[in-house]
Amino acid sequence: MEDLGSTRSVRRRCSSSIIRSLLPPHMDRLTEELVIEVLQRLPLKDANRCKCVCKRWFNSISSPYFARCYNRYCFSFPPPFALFFQYTNTYRWKVPVNLKGIQSANNAYNHPVLNSSGFSLSFLPPSSSSQPSEPVRFLASSNGLVICSPTILYQKLYYVCNPLTMHWVALPPPPTCHKRVRIGFISTPDFDNGIISQFKVVRIPEFEKDSRLYTDLSLEIFSSETGEWTDFVISWHEPVFGCLFLCDSAVVCNGMLHWRYVYLDKIFAYDPNKTANYQEFRTIPRPKECLNGAYVHLFGESQGHLRYAEFDKGTFRVWELKEYSSGEWGLVHKFSQSELVGHPNLAKLKTRKSKSSIMMLAFHPIEGDVMFLDWHGRIFECNMRSRSLKWLCSLADRTASIHRTIFPYVLPWWPISLPQC
Repeated sequence: MEDLGSTRSVRRRCSSSIIRSLLPPHMDRLTEELVIEVLQRLPLKDANRCKCVCKRWFNSISSPYFARCYNRYCFSFPPPFALFFQYTNTYRWKVPVNLKGIQSANNAYNHPVLNSSGFSLSFLPPSSSSQPSEPVRFLASSNGLVICSPTILYQKLYYVCNPLTMHWVALPPPPTCHKRVRIGFISTPDFDNGIISQFKVVRIPEFEKDSRLYTDLSLEIFSSETGEWTDFVISWHEPVFGCLFLCDSAVVCNGMLHWRYVYLDKIFAYDPNKTANYQEFRTIPRPKECLNGAYVHLFGESQGHLRYAEFDKGTFRVWELKEYSSGEWGLVHKFSQSELVGHPNLAKLKTRKSKSSIMMLAFHPIEGDVMFLDWHGRIFECNMRSRSLKWLCSLADRTASIHRTIFPYVLPWWPISLPQC
């Protein structure tokens, strides 16, 4: 029987020979600077394929200098972005086989990961306690890296990975095991060298009794620099209930993690890079004009600014945090549902009177005038300035819309390497 490894080796050599035969004459006489000047203009997938041409090109493309040149050349273009969602089992609803894994709601970019219906974390090993058929759960992302876990409850194992390169590291188990935790994930990129210099994972465990009021909170923080978990005590400015009133994942902005606290309608900001043993959350009040009875809320980040939105009685309102130090919000968009245009079935959708028919999913992290809506199981890109809707996709199971996790995912133009833990 023919050896599979030798067959693949022959195929690679043949592919490299074909590529070299297509190159212009005397291409090998070009200086290193000219070669990089040409290669940095290629799409990501083609630039990576050029590593197979010769050893010289492999070394050039694999160098930090090429990553720096590639990122600088692409800096004037918007980075690759897509909106993904993942369904979650509940006690009333089980995820069908066709909905397991991660689904894409935006295939607008010509990118090997974001254009693929197979955006997946299947290259990660499942834990011994998880079901083989259950996918690894996406928890948060930062600068193209993803943190995930094989379980939803009693999380003991975490992976940090780059879905583009499929490189991953397993974190050591946290010091304690809690039924529920809230996760924050933040990384510090070094785009000049194409690496992540460090990342940190923040776990906020549930309190023993979430019905009690607490003034102090214990955090568990993992740092890639030390490779260890550390316990910290956080001071709350006022007594609050447990972490279950915090939104699931943190929003990263200005180098800080932000959670919306549902019970108090406030935002808690935390800087995980402080080294003091006793630290504090910073409290940011929500916009003063917010309605107490608004049914649909959205908190996120766009263009480096925190944003807060609400939808009530057919009207959308979107605020942006103008002054981070003072906590001053400014209204940037206000429009009614009836103003939206652009979809042939829009009139039919508008006539439906379901109170929960519209869900605001996420702000576009790059385009400040865009947010994403779920309207009766149809995912739309909404331009808030032009009041136009662009249909992206329809959910395979529209009744399951409340059982999914939404996450905007932004990639750097050139793959970033993971730090060693």
